Amino acid sequence: MELVSLLLAIVVVIWGLVICRYFGKRLSLFHPIPVLGMLVLLTGSVIGSDFWSLRFGPLPITIDRLLVGVLACMFFARYMIHTEDRRQVNRLDIAIVCMIAVLTISTVSHDMTVLENLPLSRLLFFYLMPLVVYGVVRSGVLGTDDLKLISASFVGLGIYLALTAIAETRGWSSLVFPGYIMTSEFTEFLGRGRGPFLNPVSNGLFMITGFCCVLMWWRSAKQIGKAAIAAIALLLSVGVYCTLTRSVWLSLIVAGGWFIWFPASRRLKSVMIVWSMLAATALLPVYGDKLLSFKRDKEVTQNQMEKSAQLRPLFAIVAMDMFQDRPFLGCGFGQYARAKYPYLKAPHSGKPLTSTRTLMQHNIFLAYLTETGLLGLMSLLLVLGMMARASLVVWFNQELPFWPRQFGLLLVTILSCDMINGMFHDVSIIPMSNMLIFFLAGIANNIVSGQWQFDREAAQQNHERLTQPTVPLRSSSASSGTHFSTPK
Repeated sequence: MELVSLLLAIVVVIWGLVICRYFGKRLSLFHPIPVLGMLVLLTGSVIGSDFWSLRFGPLPITIDRLLVGVLACMFFARYMIHTEDRRQVNRLDIAIVCMIAVLTISTVSHDMTVLENLPLSRLLFFYLMPLVVYGVVRSGVLGTDDLKLISASFVGLGIYLALTAIAETRGWSSLVFPGYIMTSEFTEFLGRGRGPFLNPVSNGLFMITGFCCVLMWWRSAKQIGKAAIAAIALLLSVGVYCTLTRSVWLSLIVAGGWFIWFPASRRLKSVMIVWSMLAATALLPVYGDKLLSFKRDKEVTQNQMEKSAQLRPLFAIVAMDMFQDRPFLGCGFGQYARAKYPYLKAPHSGKPLTSTRTLMQHNIFLAYLTETGLLGLMSLLLVLGMMARASLVVWFNQELPFWPRQFGLLLVTILSCDMINGMFHDVSIIPMSNMLIFFLAGIANNIVSGQWQFDREAAQQNHERLTQPTVPLRSSSASSGTHFSTPK
């Protein structure tokens, strides 16, 4: 493994030098902060902790965590030098910091080392690291070329995840990279498109992000380009289907609907409503029962899948009992796995609450309510609301160029998908889910608070166009001294 990692590092360095040598002028158009932030997402998704980690004290070091440290150092150096790029703190920043503060206080006020440092690692890797990425991307310099590169990167990542998901469900182990996806000791969701995250929900969320990003290129594409976009969108849809997860399927439908609904005319919106109602009326009676019981995991039967759907009311009962005992502060962040056991024996008309013994909460709102109480849940809802507001402010700002507005639409779409999955899963503990949301929120808030950057770019391009030298062209009236000129 060490030899493979060394060879991989050598290849990356060599190709990096080649790219810098031959494409240096083009690369100079990109700003390093958002590009490195996207690199954190890519490495954390494809070659995260399950691919390579180095034990350093109680917590492991991974490639994406090292990159977060580099990103923070780069931003701090630029922040101290380029004082003109500093942004003012706004309400979304305050809301996010308050939520992280609530989670931090809830963590340190309880035993952080239980279950092999579970509360501490969740706080550090699922919240504090995304907070660093959010703060850096939100405050760094961002341009249109950066947004195009980020969009293309999400499309490329989505294609890789879709192909991997198809290979997983078909059992083509030799085509699956990294290999631990098929050989990991963690066998939950095995047989579905769980990808390098080992989780079909997170895998589906990133494929949906790629699906939305490929639609961004439709307007500027020509005939061949539109055919390629349609093919990629179809591939990503197949990849999402291979997750065999109902909430992910629904999220794809909602994502495609948002990206068509928001830019559409009123007439087209009316047609969409009518066709959606007709499709739901025709398909639900036929496929409704099949959606509740079909075989997905290799080690789970169809009968067990039916029972899985019946467990969700039991999670709600346990959560309400825990909430009644600690309504304001909860049992402590990351403490649910230990604090739930006394409540599994509570009598509730013979309901088998003990069947949820080995499982975590299957709803993000109930998870926050049990672990952090009303204080934590309200802070979460405040952050989600402020993120949605920032994304809509960006989208409805007609003065902004095309690409910034599209990323505003992307954030509100992914937030919708995340909450749809959050109704059936605790998405806050799914790998890279928070990192994706915080990264996109950082971009949206950067656009909200730094519109001068895009306006400055547009003004500079317009100034260059108007001040370019003209080339005189002789015509048939050249003898009379008349000249015609066109921009160079």
